[in-house]
Amino acid sequence: MRNLELHEVVSRILRSSKCSPIGSKRIIEMIKDFTRNNPKESLMNEPDWSKWIIFIKNFVSPIMKELERIDCCSAAPMIIGALSFKYQELEDLINIWIKDKCSNNTSGYCCKELISYIGSRKEQS
Repeated sequence: MRNLELHEVVSRILRSSKCSPIGSKRIIEMIKDFTRNNPKESLMNEPDWSKWIIFIKNFVSPIMKELERIDCCSAAPMIIGALSFKYQELEDLINIWIKDKCSNNTSGYCCKELISYIGSRKEQS
């Protein structure tokens, strides 16, 4: 069986979460654009501050905003899990972003679901 591309995995997550097809299409396009314009190898060679801007601010954050906008936060933990799997080297950045973004704000960015995700990851460790 072939390895699925990130956008294919996320597409399946969005479908199984019954997210809006229009919003899902936007998220898939965001992922395709990001992976096309930011090859993983070149991203990993960037300094940490640049990884934060490129990966978190320009990729993870907009995806979470879109999920919230289309009212499909149920997919957020699975999508973060897929991103963490694909970009294992950046998992700590993702966790820092979630803690930073959601520590005082449980209503935006699908924070309730993301905080739950972080809690479940700690339990597994």
